Amino acid sequence: MTAFDLQKMRSYSPWLVFAISLLIVVSTISVTLLLPTGSVALDEKPGLNFSVWGNYQSPQRCRECHETEFAAWTNTTHAQASFDPIFQVYLQQVEQPGECFACHTTGYNTNTGQFVLAGVTCEACHGPYRPEHPEESMVIATSTEMCGSCHSSTLVEWQSSRHGTVGVSCIDCHEVHSQQTRAAAATNELCTSCHQQQTDDDTHTTHIQASIPCIDCHLARPANDGRGAVNGHAITGHSFTVFVKTCTDCHDEPVSYSITP
Repeated sequence: MTAFDLQKMRSYSPWLVFAISLLIVVSTISVTLLLPTGSVALDEKPGLNFSVWGNYQSPQRCRECHETEFAAWTNTTHAQASFDPIFQVYLQQVEQPGECFACHTTGYNTNTGQFVLAGVTCEACHGPYRPEHPEESMVIATSTEMCGSCHSSTLVEWQSSRHGTVGVSCIDCHEVHSQQTRAAAATNELCTSCHQQQTDDDTHTTHIQASIPCIDCHLARPANDGRGAVNGHAITGHSFTVFVKTCTDCHDEPVSYSITP
């Protein structure tokens, strides 16, 4: 199903478009998660199995050796990227749905408008499966620019921050597979390892004594804005600036001190 096909069918019935999109998603995730490993492989070279999708193998192939990473990924927004309700609604409204599939699926081909796997799977970040793996390593995805290719507003905010200036990358604060903030960041341990002097003032000491972690103020963001998220204009808090509203959410009286990132 190409982006042109979806756009053409939109002229017939929005319900038809929704049904077709749902069929694509359901069939893709069924292949991704339910088929046993090797059931969609072709012997193209002696001793080497290649997927009918090229070298893409699906998360189940990775799970054979990386059970812990697979379990951490399974319920993340990456895993559910094709099925998110906000995404599904927005998909029906855009003229070029291929732009959505580029970030919400794995193995999207801009020439055909087709994708290989639903969701942001292992191979979206680590590259298509290499037949020589594990002897030959998969791509180790550590590039901030790679994350920013889909998380564009987060990248822009990060680039303007002190973290961006000194090269503190996404994976320094975020668990790669679970997408959760590293425990050390949630407990201030990660922040204070670099910002010891900056946290010794009265403002920070008061908040620390009240068990308010750094990220409650420095990573605050507005209420979830679905449209802002899909068009790349969401405020994600990654400039690490403390906004006035962040203070007034807790302090009824005007505060006489300021907090800097």
